[in-house]
Amino acid sequence: MKINIRGDFMSNKNVTFTMKIDKNIRDVLKEFCKSKGFLMKSFIERAIIDQIEKEELKEDLLAIEYYEKYEKNNTIPLEKVAEELGMYSKKKKNV
Repeated sequence: MKINIRGDFMSNKNVTFTMKIDKNIRDVLKEFCKSKGFLMKSFIERAIIDQIEKEELKEDLLAIEYYEKYEKNNTIPLEKVAEELGMYSKKKKNV
């Protein structure tokens, strides 16, 4: 499922989201954000979005690989379909 993360989900509506993570990871995150001047909230949101986009790109790549391997040779070019339907001919007439 493709989602428009930036358009659909990046709003100013904040909710409380509680989860448990390893203390060492939290400490590293906190120190990193502090040293770079990042807000932890923004950094975590960005990391989540980046990971979702990465996973979606993987899905797209798999779909392309599947198409190339199994479907590409079974497709009919649009020009051929249009010609068969009489929408235009291969040779254009001079008017």
